Amino acid sequence: MYLTKYGLFDGNSWEALLQLIYKTNHRTDGYQEMPASPGDFGIEGYIGKTGVAFQCYCPDNNCNQDALYDKQRDKITKDIGKLAQYESEIQSRLGGALIKEWVFITPEVNRNKLLKHAKIKEAEARSWNLSILSPDFTILLHDADFYSREIQEQKILQGEALYMEGISLSLPDLDGDLTEYEEHILRKSKLRVAASLGIDEINMADEKHRAKVQRLYNKTLENFLDFGRFRNQLDTISPILFHKVERILGAFEGEVDEWRDTL
Repeated sequence: MYLTKYGLFDGNSWEALLQLIYKTNHRTDGYQEMPASPGDFGIEGYIGKTGVAFQCYCPDNNCNQDALYDKQRDKITKDIGKLAQYESEIQSRLGGALIKEWVFITPEVNRNKLLKHAKIKEAEARSWNLSILSPDFTILLHDADFYSREIQEQKILQGEALYMEGISLSLPDLDGDLTEYEEHILRKSKLRVAASLGIDEINMADEKHRAKVQRLYNKTLENFLDFGRFRNQLDTISPILFHKVERILGAFEGEVDEWRDTL
């Protein structure tokens, strides 16, 4: 299996995922899957209305970036060649539609020379004057990020864990400029520490008091920032799940308010 930032895939599972995405996104645009039976014609599927064909590729095992480039380059070369090799077979399945774009979808593209190679193959394919290709035939490279939201939605449907890219948090010093939220957290931290010590007010000149407030403030602010980041990213990658979480949190908040008023 090949490790991507969206999970583990091999060639078959990567293609299966992309087929689900294309069928979901383009079912009203005339999308048709092109099963590799009785032969692989270098096209996994095509959209009749737009003339977009796609071919996906994922290594079956992990490899270094140089080896990945070699595999991707060779796959593009081989599959573009199939357009000429199987021209008549493809034409009979397109029903008169022309291929305007051939999209190569792979988990990651980390060598810009792959784009150079794609443009060489694009010019070569145009020179063949194939009956199945538009005169402005174009090769595009898509990595997994082009389909980030769709991948996450499919993972939800399949009960798999979501991917959320990490972020490093830099917490402000107590002596720095504070925002309204940070001032509120600091004020609450002082009150909480004071309550824990059984006193009315914290003396910030006291080193032990200040250290307690600092630790509580940092932890509270870190949790606040983590949740804010999580909330925004979840809304971006999966609006459906975001609204489910919003409803759950809203119901819990209402219960907390009731408990507070009845205790």
